[in-house]
Amino acid sequence: MNIIQRVTHMDKENKTDGICNFPIMKKKVRRINPIYVSPDGGETVYEQLPNGDRVLVEQSQQAKDEEQAYEEAEMVNAEAIALRRKYPTLQKAWDKYLTVWHLINGNQ
Repeated sequence: MNIIQRVTHMDKENKTDGICNFPIMKKKVRRINPIYVSPDGGETVYEQLPNGDRVLVEQSQQAKDEEQAYEEAEMVNAEAIALRRKYPTLQKAWDKYLTVWHLINGNQ
């Protein structure tokens, strides 16, 4: 083993370097207490990162339903009606959906 290989060689069992046998110190990680934020009164909880980004921690079923409703809102506007008029298959599927919706909603 040449000098370069000895310098870069790590004795993984003893956690020492290959030349001087000094123990390798792990860098201490400072843990900061996380900051949690909720824009909707606790339904959705994010961890606020130091750089300003947010990471989703928890989301209630109600918040998930509201998010899905927001995403699906484009399916019931004037553009959606024009799209269903343009594509008969889409209109047939919509009519079946409405039938099932009214059958279920009427029975509750």
